[in-house]
Amino acid sequence: MMTRRSFKFRKTDQIGAAAAEEDEFLSTCFVDTGDLALLEDTSDHRLVVLGRTGSGKTALLRRLTEKHSQHAVCISPENLALTYVSNSTILNFFAGLGVNLDPFFKLLWRHVFVVEVLNRYFEQRNCRRPRNLLDRLRSMFSENTRHDKEMKEALAYLEQWGKRFWLETEFRVKEIARKVEQELDAEVRSQLGVPVAKLASSAGVSRRLTEEEKAELRVRGQEVIAAAQVQDLHKVLSLLDSVLEDRQKPYWVIIDNLDENWVEEKVRYRLIMALIVTAREFFQIRNAKVIVALRRDLIDRVFRLTRDSGFQEEKYQSLYLPLVWEKSQIIEVLDTRIEALVSDRYTKQPVSHTDLLPSKVGKVRVTEYLTARAIRPRDIIAFFNHCIAAGTNLARLGAKQLSKAEGEYSRSRLRALGDEWSADYPALLDFAKLLQRRPASFKMSAVVDEDVEELCLEIAANDPGGRGVLQRNAMKVVDCILAAGDFKVFLMQVFYRLGLVGLKAYRHEGAVWAAESGRGVSAAEIGEDTSVVVHPMYHRALGIRS
Repeated sequence: MMTRRSFKFRKTDQIGAAAAEEDEFLSTCFVDTGDLALLEDTSDHRLVVLGRTGSGKTALLRRLTEKHSQHAVCISPENLALTYVSNSTILNFFAGLGVNLDPFFKLLWRHVFVVEVLNRYFEQRNCRRPRNLLDRLRSMFSENTRHDKEMKEALAYLEQWGKRFWLETEFRVKEIARKVEQELDAEVRSQLGVPVAKLASSAGVSRRLTEEEKAELRVRGQEVIAAAQVQDLHKVLSLLDSVLEDRQKPYWVIIDNLDENWVEEKVRYRLIMALIVTAREFFQIRNAKVIVALRRDLIDRVFRLTRDSGFQEEKYQSLYLPLVWEKSQIIEVLDTRIEALVSDRYTKQPVSHTDLLPSKVGKVRVTEYLTARAIRPRDIIAFFNHCIAAGTNLARLGAKQLSKAEGEYSRSRLRALGDEWSADYPALLDFAKLLQRRPASFKMSAVVDEDVEELCLEIAANDPGGRGVLQRNAMKVVDCILAAGDFKVFLMQVFYRLGLVGLKAYRHEGAVWAAESGRGVSAAEIGEDTSVVVHPMYHRALGIRS
């Protein structure tokens, strides 16, 4: 058993890092909640790993990759040369005319998926030369093959690319984009006698196009894109399905880091939407599966900004694998990492948080205290790292050290919340001042109009041209276009959606949290008697009176 004299926290100790890529404990301390088996099952249609920042998406995908290293293909969006697509003069010209490029984006994803899997499949068979790859494919499909005609057409598609087809993914994306660009440019030349580059480089010439010419170019451009869609890789998907005939050796295509700046935003959301659609269509390949990791706020933004008439978001709900953690699982994450940190140096006996922290905080058991303030793996890791920093050279933390750690943790979590949602709510932390120094639970009626108006006026004065829906609505309050009471309800809806607060409609019911219920709250459900419950994670940062 570990003695207190044998162990002391070092200032350099940690039980993990915020970024999974830098977390040395990730491989040895992985906690399986059952989600891994669902991703491994190629017949299960849950392919979008959905969760807030720090919920364990990257950790889960890395575990899948490590377990099936030979059959897991990881694709980095940064390596797809999609900036070439977003900067294309020809594609941007036709997009400006109203041509829908979504079929072209889906073509790119299909192309990447199929070739990456074929490459990995033949790589394991020590067959690297392009001609040998094609010969091997031909040998799989004899003249008596039931789908012989379709397979021959698929092989012809692969053959037309020759050696280039089997080079790096970045090169393949550029090649297929250039092919479509050439066909689009040819349409402009045939109609107007000038290349697209000349039209796009001269704003005056572009503006002198008649509406009839624009309409004709739009129709022709859409036909080129549609033709590319028809001849893309439909038959090659069938070929790939026939190649991957071994049920015991499925393949996974894994895509992460879509929330990073891998391409301009104007194109990124449509590329992600095309990715989700293409991943769903990939289910026709029985022994392969595309897996995508997305933050909740990002997928919400994708649907909001790419929504066309007739779009039905509910059709995509069955693709989601939401990462929600039980309190016991959060504690397992903590204890597994504590044991990895402590036991290697001091003892082979099990060590948990109860050995290193006070048994109670006030009248609350320390386990309940922790799980009330940490709902995701990154939260509990960050909290205990702050505990280590506060307890340097100590064998066990006391109430004083734990209180100091909570203060640092709470402030860091509030800043992290602002960073996570900065794209949608860039001034979120300024508006969170409305919660400062209030009780942990209060009625909506406690937030008077004067408080709301004063906050809106302060924010509008400091940033009159501010972007974001919160600033725009705050300006409407200042200009007397929007009532302070209506803005208060809208603000609480936002706080609820982000997990900053829970809402309690009736006295006999508990608070409802968006992360647990997964549902939104309408303005009609929020009244003056509705109780607002601030999440304990943010109490110290907001000066909440517990």
